[in-house]
Amino acid sequence: MSDERDLYRERATNNADSIRYTYKQHFAVANFYRALLKVLDFVTFGAAALLVANSFWEVVPSRYIIVPPLVIAGITGYRRGSSLSDRVERFRQSAREYHALFDRYRDFLTITLETEELNVVREEFEELSERRRELNRSTPDANGLWYRYLKWKGENKLNEEVKTSAETKEAFSADD
Repeated sequence: MSDERDLYRERATNNADSIRYTYKQHFAVANFYRALLKVLDFVTFGAAALLVANSFWEVVPSRYIIVPPLVIAGITGYRRGSSLSDRVERFRQSAREYHALFDRYRDFLTITLETEELNVVREEFEELSERRRELNRSTPDANGLWYRYLKWKGENKLNEEVKTSAETKEAFSADD
């Protein structure tokens, strides 16, 4: 194989690996926000249930009864202000777009690079690279809450979940 083809193989493999990491990361962010939404819903439901129970059975001393409405108001305000549901969908859509681009890179590595003329390989690589740049410019950015979660969970643990192993990297770029 020519040196130029080897260069395209190496660059495409690195790009595919980066894209694979990105789409897995975006799915992880979407799952994080979905779980956060569920927790917030549970807390809101619990606070509302406490209010209802207190109005019927006087379970909570009256000096503490202000807490559930404040919790409900705070969570409602946060959810409205942060648009968590929209954020979940934006990250899922972004992950799907990166995943589709990853599949195109994999096809490029296994089919186009092997069978097409060098000028076709060059054009296809440039098209894929441009699509990657477009996605990088237009995809959502996780906010500070996600990064605090990463710090709490441990970035190394998350990296283990989303990184590409050397074997996997070889599998989607190996010569047949």
